[in-house]
Amino acid sequence: MNPAAAAIQFRLISWIVVIGSLVGGTIAYNSMPRFEDPEFTIRIAQIVTSYPGATPLEVANEVSDVIESELQEMQEVDEITSYNYWGLSIVQVEIKYAFSETKPELQATFTRMRNKIRDVGRDLPAGASTPLVNDEYGDVYGIYYAITGDGFTIKELYDYAEDLRTDILSVDNVAKVEFRGNQDERIYIEISRERAAAFGVSLDTVFNDLAEQNSVVSAGDAALGGLRLEIHPTGEITTVEQIGGTVVTGGAGDVIYLRDIATIRRGYVDPATYLTRFNGEPAIALAVSNVSGSNVAKMGADIRTKIDNVIGERPIGIEVHEFYHQGDAVNESVSSFASNVIAAVAIVLVTLFIFMGARSAIIIGATLVITIAATLFTMYAIGIPMHRISLGALIIALGMLVDNSIVITEGILVGVQQGRKKLDISMEIVDKTKWALLGGTAVGIIAFAPIGLAPGNTGEYCRHLFYVIMISLSYSFIFAVTIVPLLGDLIFQEPKTPKAADEEGAFTKFYTGMMRGILYSRYVVILLTIAMFAAAVYGFGFVKSGFFPSATTPQLSVEYWLPEGTDIQVTNADMAIIEEEIRGFEGVAYVHSMIGAGTMRYMLIYNPENPNNAFGQLIVRTENLDVIPDLMVKIQAYLDEEFPAAQSRVSRYTLGPSSGAKIQAAFYGPDPAELRRISNEALGILLREPTATGAKTSWRDEIPVIESNYDPERGNRVGVSRETVAETLSTNFSGRVIGTYREGDDLIPMVYRAPDNERLRPEIASSIQVPSPKTGETVPLTEVTNSVRFAWGDSQLIREDRVWMISAEADPVPDVLASDLLSVVRPKIEAIELPSGYELKWKGEIGDSEEANAQLAGTIPLGILAMVFVVVLLFNAVRQPAIIWYLVPLSIIGVVVGLLATDTALEFMAILGLLSLSGLLIKNAIVLVDEIDLQIREGMPRYDAVLKGSSSRVRPVMMGALTTVLGVIPLMGDIFFRSMAVVIIFGLSFATILTLIVLPALYATVFGIKSSERASA
Repeated sequence: MNPAAAAIQFRLISWIVVIGSLVGGTIAYNSMPRFEDPEFTIRIAQIVTSYPGATPLEVANEVSDVIESELQEMQEVDEITSYNYWGLSIVQVEIKYAFSETKPELQATFTRMRNKIRDVGRDLPAGASTPLVNDEYGDVYGIYYAITGDGFTIKELYDYAEDLRTDILSVDNVAKVEFRGNQDERIYIEISRERAAAFGVSLDTVFNDLAEQNSVVSAGDAALGGLRLEIHPTGEITTVEQIGGTVVTGGAGDVIYLRDIATIRRGYVDPATYLTRFNGEPAIALAVSNVSGSNVAKMGADIRTKIDNVIGERPIGIEVHEFYHQGDAVNESVSSFASNVIAAVAIVLVTLFIFMGARSAIIIGATLVITIAATLFTMYAIGIPMHRISLGALIIALGMLVDNSIVITEGILVGVQQGRKKLDISMEIVDKTKWALLGGTAVGIIAFAPIGLAPGNTGEYCRHLFYVIMISLSYSFIFAVTIVPLLGDLIFQEPKTPKAADEEGAFTKFYTGMMRGILYSRYVVILLTIAMFAAAVYGFGFVKSGFFPSATTPQLSVEYWLPEGTDIQVTNADMAIIEEEIRGFEGVAYVHSMIGAGTMRYMLIYNPENPNNAFGQLIVRTENLDVIPDLMVKIQAYLDEEFPAAQSRVSRYTLGPSSGAKIQAAFYGPDPAELRRISNEALGILLREPTATGAKTSWRDEIPVIESNYDPERGNRVGVSRETVAETLSTNFSGRVIGTYREGDDLIPMVYRAPDNERLRPEIASSIQVPSPKTGETVPLTEVTNSVRFAWGDSQLIREDRVWMISAEADPVPDVLASDLLSVVRPKIEAIELPSGYELKWKGEIGDSEEANAQLAGTIPLGILAMVFVVVLLFNAVRQPAIIWYLVPLSIIGVVVGLLATDTALEFMAILGLLSLSGLLIKNAIVLVDEIDLQIREGMPRYDAVLKGSSSRVRPVMMGALTTVLGVIPLMGDIFFRSMAVVIIFGLSFATILTLIVLPALYATVFGIKSSERASA
């Protein structure tokens, strides 16, 4: 049955569908989950193993290599990267997309990996810890607070944060609450070896006395009157002061108290491993993640309510600052979407009103609203949430959604104006155009299929773009052949004086006259388009290239690196100065600083830095996006001038899967020393380039090391082993846990260490007394070593898939594209002569871009073949599809003009725009060619059929293109979609004009149509 007739005859069912779509869309809009970005799965886990005392090379060969070898046996593993530090191995594992398309699949893979790592622990060397598998590395904490308090200690802030954590965990859809910035407490007992020797006190004896005094031991139980009672001896240390009262055994049997020979104090871990501040005040960072699939905006609002409700329990002086609230970003995106939809609908309606009249505008506009509502309801039903990609897809689709409706409405309107019955003309126009519209809709959907079907991270990030467009375009076709005839039957009125069937309007007459001239000069027109295409190809060489644009969050990141080996307190002091200066810059709202590592992944696009005492990071929130470019220049200039010994990088976050420095020249080879030499040569090229900033190598610089050269022969003679020497040095300089102090449910380690004058002066190492287990006496370190000297060594080494890898890295200065910087340094770096067995790979933005394009490359040919197949199937011929596909490359003419005119880079989203543009162009061409074929089949002379078919479709084609272009205009203000919008706006505008001019000329040429083949001939 004809769809139009069915919709009109079964009105009740049609209205139920309409009302159901509108109600369902409204419910979906208010209920569906909302995120800032798609729920992108980070398929990375980290395996952390400590190996105290080992050099980075020993860590790599003895720990990381064992773990890497085991992991390489897993077919699910894509890439293994090991970071090898002094005494620490971090092996980062990335899982192949094919084995982890869903989170349950990923977790199953992680479980198998855990089992392997548990088994491999037996093969690690003595002294290495049990490997810890962190499979929550990719978790995103979208709600992030900083807790500060003037006059409060970090311990007090942390105690309050734990209470607040309990409250937040009671909120629906909260998955986890994590902290950063807490400092573990210690009881430090500092004993001078000289003072202990003067009292005849053995340090080992002191250690044993303290351990025995406060250890938990069983005293057994006893029978009493038919009961068996536990025996509990008391007397454990309950205050810090009591520690000083511990009796230690002197050399002459004298009673000596610990306070006589030791300084006892309570403090935090020294040296600290991680510090954080908010607006210059010490802080505890608290971050919250949501249950997968839940509405983060609603969860965020509920958390705010909970925090407000328990504010009375907060100690006076403690403040809870919102550092990042994904719910606000989501609400802003949704509000922007609603505004853009309203603007786009208004633009479409006004355009339709001007060119097609009020009644047509109402029909098409109403159908558009119904289509959007049905799309939202379907998204909600199948689990597609609102986020940057899905909302952008809806806006992109807005203009395309009216194309089918315009063709049907135009046909009904023309028929009604000619005095024909509305039902008859509705049935006829649907019958005549349904296959062309279906084919065009299918081509439009398939044009976005490459991104929907592309494997890998980029495809996953953008996948919902395809799904949403597929859903919306499908509804646009269904409603065009059903709801449009229904509304047309209600709204259109038959005129009192019908128009003649062959009566043309002024614009149609103008177009027909112009086309006669075009057909007469068809070969010239075709040659001109070829020349324009050649010029566009040449101009394409001047188009800037890019990957993903900068994020729309008003934040910038300042990464600060001091020379490797720098004490964290030195880094902290610099960061305090820097953050104070930046807080005074105009346009800065607040500054959050991290010293020693990055913070929790509070945005999908944030990648935390691994622990490093020489590293500090500032996240600067600005008042708006407009101030960021100037601030970046100002901050970078300040850092370069005031802290020349440091390497700093001021950057904006990038949307999409990109991370790290934008320019990365990665060198691979068998010898770390040779790799460092090669990378230093590349680093020199980057340092000499004025448009590069933050140049460094991934292994960083070498660090000074104190080498104590143990002599086995001399050591054996006095009974002192290498292990004893190491333990003595560690105890003196780093400290040694000798017991536990209990305070409520807190267990605080008691740590012995030497006083400052013995601990903070490495040059006294040679005079340290080493105990001999063999003789019971102590001997100077010089008795068992050949020398104690400074040397240089690697601070960290990196391997990829068990091959040494070092990269020379840099970023472009503000206002310079990474592609421009790369074009300058790439030839110079690639000119470096590499020894046999060494290779260079480009990473960073170019590597991410090439990977993303490679993922698309596997699906684009399939998409093109599918579109070709649809067109061929639609026409059951070859020449018509050849004519249509001839026009596709011509779209590049407008694209190049648009990108150059707006100074827009060809980013990844612009490539998607090119794919969608080809679909739009083919869709319009199908409508035009199908109408010409129809006129010929109905017996019209071929020359007249070209003119008649073209003129009868000029308004629908132009209106479809115009509404699409105008509907996409609001996306010009969105950084993420700007390049795609430029491609569609300029490309479709130029391509539509060429379609209406070149396609008829090409059709006449291919089919050999002569001007004599007309009725008047």
